[in-house]
Amino acid sequence: MMTRTLGPLPANLCAHLQNTSRGFQAKTSVPFSNSSLAISSILLRSGLISNVSLGSPAGPDPTSFNSLPIPARKLWIGLKHRNGQPVLRRMGLVSKPSFRVVVDRDELGRLLVGKRARNVAGVGMGEILIVRTQEDVKSGRIGTNRYLEGWEAWRAGLGGEVICRVG
Repeated sequence: MMTRTLGPLPANLCAHLQNTSRGFQAKTSVPFSNSSLAISSILLRSGLISNVSLGSPAGPDPTSFNSLPIPARKLWIGLKHRNGQPVLRRMGLVSKPSFRVVVDRDELGRLLVGKRARNVAGVGMGEILIVRTQEDVKSGRIGTNRYLEGWEAWRAGLGGEVICRVG
């Protein structure tokens, strides 16, 4: 039997984006990783942030990104504010290192319509779930994790680890 590791959680990304959004900053940078890029892309598609660009510690600069050493690569995220309030108000982990929340498609559907599943409260108005799906041998995704918005994962018939909820 093959043992699957779930991988690290983006706790720093969640806390950083929530704090900078509440601090009314226009843009912020986070260390680049594939998971940070995937999660921020979901936030961009959902309309919770204004833009995502690659850059250096000095600022967004996609042209010099590939020539930078890996520790200097940054992901610059533009934050939205409307009527004096941050659009991204809450961003918190659901899965924690001590309690991983892995759901199948049916349990994910219950969460998405607002019902409780796996000791996790359902999604409220204006909230989204970010789900990390496991590798899928049938589709050829071996050794890769894919981050999806909750409804995208449910429509694709996938379950996975519920990473965070954003509202």
